[in-house]
Amino acid sequence: MKLTAELGTGGRHQVALVRHARGGRVDIDGVASDVVKEDKPDGSLALTLCSCTHVVWVAQHGETAYVHAFGRAWTVTLRDPVRGGDADAEEGDVCLAPMPGTVVELAVAAGDRVSAGQTMIVIESMKMQLNLEAARDGVVAELPFAKGDVFDRDALLVRLEAREE
Repeated sequence: MKLTAELGTGGRHQVALVRHARGGRVDIDGVASDVVKEDKPDGSLALTLCSCTHVVWVAQHGETAYVHAFGRAWTVTLRDPVRGGDADAEEGDVCLAPMPGTVVELAVAAGDRVSAGQTMIVIESMKMQLNLEAARDGVVAELPFAKGDVFDRDALLVRLEAREE
């Protein structure tokens, strides 16, 4: 499978994956590596690349994967060229919880103007903190949860005002 991965506000990378039950082979921008994957009881993954094992946490929601590895957190958007790269316009109006968790910080308030890529809410889930960012420029219409509130997967965390046509 060939994909284009966008790492947060960083650049785009060409990724080719060949999967098998215990891992596979990954090619990132022409550099290939064998990967061995082991699922851990706590929900993390142990990934072995070039004989070094790393603990990785991954939560996926649609084309977005939230990854915590190597002491850092990334939001990775995967674009499948077969399906196309554009999401529905309405999808950018809401920020849904990629997994159950707790609100750690509200970086915006209702009525605030936000820019694409701006952190709107910080959540904690599966022992990692994730910054959830605006998919587009807009105005915050709704923040249903307060700091410390617990939510389920797919809960509405932030809604932007609808785009004017």
